[in-house]
Amino acid sequence: MKKLLTASLTLAMATTMIAGCSSNSEKDSAKEGDKRVLKFDSFSGGNGEEVFTKLAEAFEKANPDIDVQLRFEKDLPSVLNKENATGQYSDIVYYNLGQPSQFTETQLNTKQVLDISDVVEKIDLDKSYKDSRIVQYYGDGKSYLLPLKTTPAGFFYNTELIGEGKKYALPTTWDEFWELGKQAKADGIALFTYPTSGYFDNTMNALLKQAGGEDFLFNVLNYKEGVWDTKEGKAVIDKIAQLVSSENLFADTVSNANSGDNFTVNQQAVIDGKALFMPNGDWVVNEMAKTTPEDFHWGLMPLPADEKDGERFVGSMTEQIWIPAQAANPDDAKKFLEFIYSDEGVKIMQESGNIVPTTDMMDRVSKMDDGYTKEFFSIYENATPAFGAFGAYNTNNLPDFDVKATLFGQIDDLATGKISKEDYQKSLSEAWKTLAANPLETK
Repeated sequence: MKKLLTASLTLAMATTMIAGCSSNSEKDSAKEGDKRVLKFDSFSGGNGEEVFTKLAEAFEKANPDIDVQLRFEKDLPSVLNKENATGQYSDIVYYNLGQPSQFTETQLNTKQVLDISDVVEKIDLDKSYKDSRIVQYYGDGKSYLLPLKTTPAGFFYNTELIGEGKKYALPTTWDEFWELGKQAKADGIALFTYPTSGYFDNTMNALLKQAGGEDFLFNVLNYKEGVWDTKEGKAVIDKIAQLVSSENLFADTVSNANSGDNFTVNQQAVIDGKALFMPNGDWVVNEMAKTTPEDFHWGLMPLPADEKDGERFVGSMTEQIWIPAQAANPDDAKKFLEFIYSDEGVKIMQESGNIVPTTDMMDRVSKMDDGYTKEFFSIYENATPAFGAFGAYNTNNLPDFDVKATLFGQIDDLATGKISKEDYQKSLSEAWKTLAANPLETK
């Protein structure tokens, strides 16, 4: 599962448990023999331990005085919270924004993440990512999170059912999309499903940018009061409400989405031809490989356009890596982040199917052998990416507030009829008013 997600990404190999050190000076960092210890902690599952192992081995070869100690934990936040309470800290953490635990957001909102602006200035990071709130989380011009990989995250579908010469034509506008829903329903097929409501994150970014451009997306992500009362905000809510209406939604979506690992049942519904589209990311290919027929092929579609030949948008997911503010060995941690963006690091990532968002990312993808990665990234040829992270807020004043639960959790209630789209809009409007009144002081 993504987050999970999106993850967000992760690794599976048995690795060494490491003790940290609370000093911020490299000279005081943990040592093992004549080598400096670099403690790398990641959640297990997602990206796969193999690629981090390869990165660590290559980095150690180039830096023989450094011992990279990898650890992969299923419940990483719990482990790190316990260690942090005793003064033990990782040197590098791989844990994405948007996880149910909100661990990375909490570390950011309590200023526990190191400024890595010097790293970002040295590496070949694509400018659109460099300037985003994912990297510049506080909006203060400084960088804190480094995108480890990126991938388009749009509407996935069965190319044996949808496409040129297939049972259903691939819709290009929202009007065509809704009309397809009527046609599919007559055939006993749902237009839409979703694994869990959290999978609306990238779709939401794309919907916001489609409705009002980059400025509107920025305002929503930064809790501008009144954004959900605008015609753009209401247009986004209208589309979400229609997607999850009883007319369009796979009947068991909500129950499956909230029952352990049954989210895969909703994904299987697309494979089995019970639902046509779902929001997801490229991880779904491997996640569902065991139950996917050999003749099945995934397709990826951006949001339909508002009008014929109109601009189309696609959510873009990143996975993030960061350095704790109290890391014992921040200097070597920065070296490792720089190594990921080196020619060697980018190659290792790409060989594992992970695309690092460098300035020449699309050139590199175009030279890849045919396959899902090349196919999915081709979506950017005809669609504008949309991505971003929800900004920081004062968690001391709002200790129990959960942005994701407020924004995405209520989609289940919208789908089951517990709330109306007017209730949803009012709830978001009130939440954003509260958030706007409680900004995090970044200076």
